[in-house]
Amino acid sequence: MTGYRFLLSGKWLGFFLLACAAAVVSVYLGGWQMDRNDHLVGENAKITQNYRAEPLTGPEAAEQFADHDGSLTWHPVRLTGRYLPEHQVLVRNRPQDGRVGYEVLVPFRTQDGQVVVLDRGWIPTGAAANGMPDEVPAPPSGEVTVTARLQPGEPAVDRGAPAGQIASVDLGELRERWDLPVGTEAYGEVFAEDPAPAVAPAPAPEPEINSGPHLSYSLQWYAFAALFFVAYGYAARQQARNDEWDRQYAEEMERRLSRFYDEDGTYIGEGDEELVVRQMEMADDMPAHLKSLMRPKPQRKRSRPTWEDEEDALLDALERERTAAGRD
Repeated sequence: MTGYRFLLSGKWLGFFLLACAAAVVSVYLGGWQMDRNDHLVGENAKITQNYRAEPLTGPEAAEQFADHDGSLTWHPVRLTGRYLPEHQVLVRNRPQDGRVGYEVLVPFRTQDGQVVVLDRGWIPTGAAANGMPDEVPAPPSGEVTVTARLQPGEPAVDRGAPAGQIASVDLGELRERWDLPVGTEAYGEVFAEDPAPAVAPAPAPEPEINSGPHLSYSLQWYAFAALFFVAYGYAARQQARNDEWDRQYAEEMERRLSRFYDEDGTYIGEGDEELVVRQMEMADDMPAHLKSLMRPKPQRKRSRPTWEDEEDALLDALERERTAAGRD
């Protein structure tokens, strides 16, 4: 391990700490992507289990709007009561099928007297330059039985809206706007009304089950965390090899210089000293990949003698026999 003592230098300790910091960041990002994947898996499970489930009815259904159980998102509920169309508002900037439009929100009073928020569906932006819808289908009058899917309320958006419109399904803002005791934990996306109106907004499309790229992203970040240490180890290995090559090059240059200078530094070569000095300077100025030519070539270990070795041994044996015969 003497060839790796450089790892204790400040430079290489800094590299190691940098690799540790990069790995920590990668692990954090991998965990963040894994959390997003877990959330998406949970949402997909809710859609699969709840979307076509048997609707909740009665007080159990109405209570979900004031005290929503998150595991019941997308679950259908069936309510009977009356719409309050005078409080109708439009949620602006809602895309569907490649077009921008509005969602129609209307409060609904159940037979038990509770008031809930229902999203009757989507309508497109009209042809007028002001961006308003051409027509908003009116809700059925009188007693109506509606079937809707539960959705949690949306956060407030710091963005204004014209009169009669709202920027998001902020249930707290709707409660204040309408001055009605509406439930502020959930609202319902209507997909059936009985009696059915002649014209109704388009119901919300069925959500897609999408796994997303979060799991693969997470695994990539974890792989990056390991690769930082692999890269550090590879760089350390290359540094150790380069140091060994430099040592071998220095020994080879020292051996060559000993052929031209004695221990006192006196030139003992046969040729022109200036030419020898120039050759040494040229060798020292060579790029690193060419300096490898000056290193002594390592001797390859042989498991058995080659045919040249066997021939030399045979010739040596014959020479010894000839010498012995001459003596006799």
